[in-house]
Amino acid sequence: FLQDSYGVVIYHEHVLRILHDCMGIELADADELRRRMERDVDSIEDAFRTRTAQRVDERGRRLFTDREIDRIWTTLRGFGSFGFCKAHGAAFALPTYQSAWLKTHYPAEFMAGLFEHDPGMYPRRLLMAEARRMGVPLLPLDVNVSTDSYVVEWTDAAARTRGIRLAFRDVHGITQAELRRIIDERTDEPYESIADFYTRARPSRPLIQRLAAVGALDSLVTGDRRGDVIAYVRQLTAKHRPKGDSENQLPLSRLDELPTGTPSPSRDEQLAAQLDVLSSELDGHVLDPYREMLDELGVTPADQLVDLRGGSEVIVAGIRVATQTPPMRSGKRVVFISFDDGHGVADCTFFEDAQQRVGPLLFGTKLMVVHGRTRRTGARGVSVQADNAFDLKQLWAQWRESRAA
Repeated sequence: FLQDSYGVVIYHEHVLRILHDCMGIELADADELRRRMERDVDSIEDAFRTRTAQRVDERGRRLFTDREIDRIWTTLRGFGSFGFCKAHGAAFALPTYQSAWLKTHYPAEFMAGLFEHDPGMYPRRLLMAEARRMGVPLLPLDVNVSTDSYVVEWTDAAARTRGIRLAFRDVHGITQAELRRIIDERTDEPYESIADFYTRARPSRPLIQRLAAVGALDSLVTGDRRGDVIAYVRQLTAKHRPKGDSENQLPLSRLDELPTGTPSPSRDEQLAAQLDVLSSELDGHVLDPYREMLDELGVTPADQLVDLRGGSEVIVAGIRVATQTPPMRSGKRVVFISFDDGHGVADCTFFEDAQQRVGPLLFGTKLMVVHGRTRRTGARGVSVQADNAFDLKQLWAQWRESRAA
């Protein structure tokens, strides 16, 4: 009954069969012992050894030698509480296979589905970083195109390339009423200008400024004029109110006069705006401004950790995307933190000694640099056992001071 797993105990059903065959007990009783194993595996050792040693054949000969009992118990003890029932395994295996197939053959549609339904294990910004790594274009917000859902669009029909158009619902502070007005007002006629959008869609002042900051109004002007658009929106919202309030309105001809020559935001400023408005980056990563310092420190990209030997000393950096403190059988707290660095995710483990060294940074700091050693878990699995961690922004400030001196 271990042939399906090549002799490895994996499922609860395997444990039940072992206890049933070795101890000569009913499967229901075996399941009770298995449940006890989950709480304290050593609590059933004496019963297992005694009952198994007493098993004899029709001639009175022992069915299991002491050596065999030792070997079987070692296998059971190693299994501990880490197994699961076969149906549970199948329930995971089927959607895992389906997801892998979809991700391979329909990457844009698959990632759009994840964005839309937000499974919740990781923040959306991490899923977007995965889409970028897969080569799926993330198309910016556009007041004439975007909707309240993530939509797959052709970006190059000849090359059969599809991208994902971002949804309005991710804009910080947008209300449902504002979202519906933006979409409904363009149903019969698209917006022709920023002033046209402002008077018909009637967005709040903070909303239109956020839309301008992330480029959602860029398609309403000719050329790359993000700086001019942002300056114009500030001017527009300072002097004009949407229709329905005639006081202080300017003539529409005046509203269409954009300023010229306003410097466009730098790449770092655009990334900051995207994080502030959308809680994610479209075409870069939050670590990009720090790359020179990280390279000087010898930081290892997350996607290169798998190539290192176990026990290798490493420095990793990234933005926190997941923090877990699952209960441990030992009673000691272990903290698992996953960091995204734009190349992948580095999973770091903080045991008690590292927790004491890191202190309050452990839960309150988003951008971190971690020093530790690699831990191999199989051919492709790797994590970092942390020795210490540091606030990346503090390191950045110290590094800039040293450079200036």
